[in-house]
Amino acid sequence: MWRLGWHTLIVTGPMSLEKLGLWPARITWFLLPFVAGPGLTSGLDGRSGPVQAVAEIMMWGAWFAGLVCLLAPSTVSLTVLRIVAPGSIVAAVLVLRDGKVDTGLGLLALVWCALATGAAFLSITGDAMVNGSAYGPERRLALRPPASLLLGPIVFSWGLLAFSAIAGPLLLAAKNWVLGIVVTALAGALSYFVGRSLHQLSRRWIVFTPAGFVIHDYFVLAESILLRRQDIAELGPAPAEPRGSLDISGGSPGLALQIEAKEPLSVVVRDGRSAGAVDSVRLIFSPTLPGQLLREARVRGITIG
Repeated sequence: MWRLGWHTLIVTGPMSLEKLGLWPARITWFLLPFVAGPGLTSGLDGRSGPVQAVAEIMMWGAWFAGLVCLLAPSTVSLTVLRIVAPGSIVAAVLVLRDGKVDTGLGLLALVWCALATGAAFLSITGDAMVNGSAYGPERRLALRPPASLLLGPIVFSWGLLAFSAIAGPLLLAAKNWVLGIVVTALAGALSYFVGRSLHQLSRRWIVFTPAGFVIHDYFVLAESILLRRQDIAELGPAPAEPRGSLDISGGSPGLALQIEAKEPLSVVVRDGRSAGAVDSVRLIFSPTLPGQLLREARVRGITIG
C-alpha cells in the first residue's frame, strides 16, 4: 500500500507547480534591482568613487547575466545562474553588517535576494533549463546532486570563486594593486576549474528519446546508459529496502526511482579515478521531479510499476 500510495501520488498528482516552469525565477530575478536595489546601493554610501562604480557595475552585470540565463535556458545558463544568484545574498548580508543602511531597506533586500536565489534553485527551474538544451523530440529531466557534494564541497568551492571574483576588482578599485592583482588572477583560475566542476552537476540528466531512455551522469557513470523501450520491464518508485538493485543516485536525497530491465545491464560505474563494470537488472536513481518523469515515461509507452 505504501508503494501504491506513492505511485498514485507522483503519477496522477497535481502538476500546478511544475507548470510554472521558469516564471517564479524570472519574476523574482527581474524585480531584484527594483526591490533590493535601494538597500544594496545605499550600502555603498561613504565609499570612494571608484569602489562605488566597480561595485555597481558588478551588481548590474550579475543581474543582467542572470536575466539572460533565464531568458535563454540551457545547461550552461543553469550553471551561470546558480553561481551568480547566491552572490546577491552575500551582498545583502554585507550591507546589513555595515550598519549604515536603513534596517528596513536592508532586510527587504535580504529577503528578496533570498527569494530570488531560492527560485533559481527550485527543481522546476533546473528541470526547465536542463530541457532547454534538448534536441527535437528529446525530453531531459535533471538529476539531484549527490549527497557527498551537498555536505560541503559545493558550498566551499562556490565560496572561493565568489569571494575572489568580488574582492579582486574591489581591491583594484581601492588601489590595493598587489593584492588586487593576486586575488583577481585567482578568480580567473577558479572561474575555469570550479566553474567547470559545477557545470558537471548541471549536465546530469535523464533523457527520453524516441528509442527509449538514457541516464546521463558522468559523476557516477563512466558511460551513459541507454535502455530501449522494448528492453524495459517497468519503471517506478524504488522500494524502501531494495534488494539486488544497483544504486547510481550517489546517495542523493529525495524520492528515488527504480528502472528494471528485462535482461542484465552492464553499467560502468566510477570509483574515484577508476571505473568498473557491474551487471544489474535494476537501477536506482533520483530525478529532481520524479512525478514528472513517471508521467513522461507513461506517455512514451514505458510500463509504470
